Amino acid sequence: MAETKGRSLGPDLGSGLTVALVSIPEGMAYALVAGVNPVYGLYTGMLTTIVASLTGSTSLLIVTLTNALALVAGDQLAGLDTDDPIRALATLTFLVGIMMTLLGALRMGSMIRFVSREVMAGFIFVTALLIVLGQLKDLVGYHPEGTHGKVSQAIAILSNPSAWSNSTTILGLAGIAFLVAVKATRFKRFADVLVIVFTTVAVAFLGLAGIELVGDIADVPRGLDALPSFVLPDFTLIPALLAGAFAATVVGLSESSGVGAAYPNPNGKKSDMSKDFLGQGLGNLAGSFFQAMPAGGSLSRTGINASGGAQTRMSGVFSGLLLAIVLVLFGSSAELIPLAGLAALLIVIGAEIMLKEGRVLMRAWKTSRYNTFIAVATIILGVSHDLTVAIFGGVILSLIAFAVNASDRVTCFELERAPDGNWVERPTPEALPPDETTILEIRGPLNFASVYSFAELFPDPKGAHGATLILSCQDQELQSLTSVDWVENFLADLSAAGARLILAEVGPALLADLEKSGLLEKLGAHNIFPASDVKLASLNAAYAAVQPQDAE
Repeated sequence: MAETKGRSLGPDLGSGLTVALVSIPEGMAYALVAGVNPVYGLYTGMLTTIVASLTGSTSLLIVTLTNALALVAGDQLAGLDTDDPIRALATLTFLVGIMMTLLGALRMGSMIRFVSREVMAGFIFVTALLIVLGQLKDLVGYHPEGTHGKVSQAIAILSNPSAWSNSTTILGLAGIAFLVAVKATRFKRFADVLVIVFTTVAVAFLGLAGIELVGDIADVPRGLDALPSFVLPDFTLIPALLAGAFAATVVGLSESSGVGAAYPNPNGKKSDMSKDFLGQGLGNLAGSFFQAMPAGGSLSRTGINASGGAQTRMSGVFSGLLLAIVLVLFGSSAELIPLAGLAALLIVIGAEIMLKEGRVLMRAWKTSRYNTFIAVATIILGVSHDLTVAIFGGVILSLIAFAVNASDRVTCFELERAPDGNWVERPTPEALPPDETTILEIRGPLNFASVYSFAELFPDPKGAHGATLILSCQDQELQSLTSVDWVENFLADLSAAGARLILAEVGPALLADLEKSGLLEKLGAHNIFPASDVKLASLNAAYAAVQPQDAE
């Protein structure tokens, strides 16, 4: 074991250092997206990343500030009435940590599957679009006044090129070109760092005038003061931040579930999504007391971590520690970074994400236009309102789509006994024939929505005097009061018509449901045939039990 740890130390340290270096420009850039001091983006890559790396299931997953979470956080903080924005930020991160931790502790990792890939693609697409639009002002050095929202601001900027700063625009466009060029080389994993170095050096050595720097909008602490200080959340802000915290939780966990799936554990051990939720929650809780922003699984930095040859979760721990060391030693140099360089970085990242998610939506259109329409609706909500509305709308529409799809996936067909003793499937009759035995098998969940579909598929019991209906109920459960009421009403209709209902292949769960709901007493225990280990033995027994009655 010690030898294995020794072999992984070098790769983990190297990957951790690379992640730490990349976290400087990306962390600062994403903090600017949220409209807060860039240093908070750096703080998020320290304790939060360390704790999440130590407690999560996916060992190479880097949990830190992402572009989507930055935009959600920015939307929440922008409209908040508070005299202490630092405590407001801590409160938002604290709530996200609580929610993620609870979801992980309750083993609810699978719940994220109810947010469709199309909806997440739409949400990520609109997030990237808003980030690109929001960075245009820093890219060209023109901040139009009197505009509300990133879309209207972008329109004002693009329609008034004469107001752009020539030097800022040239630097920003050169930064984009440089970044794209480096990404096409073998140095692409250092591209984010190199573009910041390139634009910073260009401003310093070419004497470009009128370029806005990080130091013009924020002070970056020096020495040990560069480390985050302790802060308590403001619990009075919880009601105002709950909805935004939930939206950030959904976004963060959805992103990280995809990242975790893309980068499995090197040792072959299967990731536990619930444990990843717990790790991210604990990371956010720890970070919330030290000025960190809401964090989730970062695709870019996890990819860098994996491509750097990381072997264990210690690579994430090293990245957080090394980032803190770099900030203490060289943090003040961050004030020299031009905003145009950060804008170029974010625009390229946003464009790459839009291209990637755009391809996903094009694929989705070929397979599920209904879900693609939901994704488009999510994009429209994000552009016209805000990201919180978009994610809530997308989640709600996803759940509705799931419920509708599940309720439609129900079938019912008649089983007819063949001369060789086997059962043959036939179409369900429109009406239940009198004085005959009819056997039906139902497939699909008996939930509150699907029972109505079953009611439409079942034969009409009117005029079915003397009929016997045997229902094969393999793997069925009464999942709601709606289902109980439906069975009760159908039984009453059969009884009124003088017909008999028998349930066959009744499993333990359904038998318990029948007993608790009182349906067992109404049906009569003699009309219940429990399932056995032998397939269809219960159905054969129920059929045999009514044969003497048919013969009479």
